[in-house]
Amino acid sequence: MKPERKLKNVKAKSEKIPKKKGSSALIIGIVALLVMAGIAYAVLSGGQTTTKTEDNGIKLPSFAYTNPITLKAYQYATEHPEILEQIPCYCGCGSHGSEASDYKPHRFLRDCFINDKWQYDEHASFCDVCVGEATKVQEYLAEGKTLTEARALIDQEYSQIGGMMTNTPPVRDDYVPILKPKLAGTATPAPTATIDLSALSLPDNFKSLSDGLKLIPPGITWAYFANLKNGIGIEQKFIHDPNFYGTPIIAMLNSEYPDGSWVELHDVGRTNANVIPNAGADADNIVSTRPFIFDSKDKTNIVEALFQNSTSSANAYDSFKSILEKVDDEDAGFAEINTTAPPFADASYIGIIKSDTGVLGEVKGEIAFRIKDNASVPLAKYNELKNSSASRGFKSYDVQQENNILVIKTTSNLNNFIAEASQQYGFAISVFG
Repeated sequence: MKPERKLKNVKAKSEKIPKKKGSSALIIGIVALLVMAGIAYAVLSGGQTTTKTEDNGIKLPSFAYTNPITLKAYQYATEHPEILEQIPCYCGCGSHGSEASDYKPHRFLRDCFINDKWQYDEHASFCDVCVGEATKVQEYLAEGKTLTEARALIDQEYSQIGGMMTNTPPVRDDYVPILKPKLAGTATPAPTATIDLSALSLPDNFKSLSDGLKLIPPGITWAYFANLKNGIGIEQKFIHDPNFYGTPIIAMLNSEYPDGSWVELHDVGRTNANVIPNAGADADNIVSTRPFIFDSKDKTNIVEALFQNSTSSANAYDSFKSILEKVDDEDAGFAEINTTAPPFADASYIGIIKSDTGVLGEVKGEIAFRIKDNASVPLAKYNELKNSSASRGFKSYDVQQENNILVIKTTSNLNNFIAEASQQYGFAISVFG
């Protein structure tokens, strides 16, 4: 009954569905080939849905205003959805979906921008592959190319980036569109709730990934921690929506074990929350504790024992202590530990922290690996990335190895860090989708 953890989309859905074994890959999608400067106001406001009206009468959600290129792509998708229905997307969404598509795999590029109900999807606003394809299609057609020729060029270029393409049939002259062009603001944004965090606080035992791991049994294959109090703008995508308890969860640990069993811990930021448990035939949900316990039934007794005394028996933190001591997961809005790692390591970590400089959209990103005995680490490659980092938009970039722990610490915008983590270090992380 635990929400499925999907490759490239670690959104914990509120619907209770049969638990499936999650992927051991670190979260998330194909990220940009083009690094765009700046993060939309919508990212930092948790998915603000206020619309703005363009001169042509089209109303767009605020996340479409990430930058002029993204705005142009959303406008084109609104004006020509029937064209983007015949173009595949190569960002990886063909193997999963996004919130507006109810997490069903995307069928074509239009799904990345607008769903069948004419609701805008936030997915494309965080994905330079989606935006790049839509922009190129528009340019190719403006140059006089046919749609068949434009698609062939898209296929030729984007098939090289390695993302799974959507299952989009070839261009047809007799194609009947699912959506026809709509103008004058008839499309509406998919609703996203905003949460007032000012009066909410987390208990001292549940403020970080490390804290959460001390409350669950050892043997996990992966775990992530999302904390809205340290918000960088993407955490809410990894937390159950307010319908789960009838009140928003503001911090959540999600973890899985090799046998498919799992433990989630939730906190709503206050005591005496008066929520309704989500226990079922396969799951326990204990709401008398802080944080709440939501787990497969075979894990409940040991989790409750760890709540009473986290040092009384082995816990998941013990297995990753050496790597977590070298990173700043306390301040991370999102952090994940994983047993999937490059050949030279047996554990990997990624964390994203809101920068304290006050620069809009700037984050501190951390990547860490626990090195196997006598393993050869490609330090020359990583130091070369450090030396060329300024040209790729990084304000700082540090590569440190201390004993068997390798840590890469960066300062840049969110999209830039995600692109680096994906393209250079093999993390399948996506802001959303």
